[in-house]
Amino acid sequence: MIINPDKVAAIIAEIAEEEIASRYGKLATSDIETKSGPNDFVTAADQAAEARLEHALGDLYPGAGFIGEEIAAREPAIVERLKGDGAFWIVDPLDGTRNFVQGRPEFGSIVALVEDGEIRQGWIYAIPDKAFAIGSKGDGASWRGEALAPVAATQGPLKGYRAIGNLAEPWKSRIIPKLKESFETEPVHCSAYGYINLIRGLRDFALYARVHPWDHVAGVLMLREIGGRAEYLDNGAPYAPQATQGRPLLVAGSAQTWRCVRTAVIGDQP
Repeated sequence: MIINPDKVAAIIAEIAEEEIASRYGKLATSDIETKSGPNDFVTAADQAAEARLEHALGDLYPGAGFIGEEIAAREPAIVERLKGDGAFWIVDPLDGTRNFVQGRPEFGSIVALVEDGEIRQGWIYAIPDKAFAIGSKGDGASWRGEALAPVAATQGPLKGYRAIGNLAEPWKSRIIPKLKESFETEPVHCSAYGYINLIRGLRDFALYARVHPWDHVAGVLMLREIGGRAEYLDNGAPYAPQATQGRPLLVAGSAQTWRCVRTAVIGDQP
């Protein structure tokens, strides 16, 4: 089932503006809590936006399950439902919460629709820019309403993102020195803007070690729609909408770039 992408975008934008943008720079101490650690924030904005998105998206697709980041923080086992059949909305109501709390204007809302394990649609709303990236399987991807073409070949050294602090051995010892030796990379603090920059060709690749579906499902769909690639380096498996920890996931805006980075960091064989 394909949902009208503009209708979903309108819902996401309305909720983001009312529940998130309206609170930016105005959070009280009581509006901010932490989850897994001192820098893993959740705010009143995250919680209010997720609750409204669950209700509104449920009305659009009755019977579809809902897996939101904040629900999963309370009930981690809910993510296991993605291994079965059925339709699910996967939602990160406020991606880049630390940026939001600390006053850095790089945060967004991410929504994806998955059916029977297949990524069908995705939306990434860059809230400070009031701009959308949207993708539908087989129909391409767009940014600010303009269709995106395949990413052009990079002239000069490749530039990428990294989020590999949780990378497991033996991959950590094998990959990190090669990555430093071969490429210019920077930490990615917001998946929404990371994927937007990848599909726009502003960055060439990203390497992740802790993979939550609400951070990646929408962006991976968009990359694939423009000829990009998202696969695990440990066994070559394509990305699927599930959670993984410690495994190296490489995503890139083009298949050529993906192969180039893979060869540089692990050689021709896993």
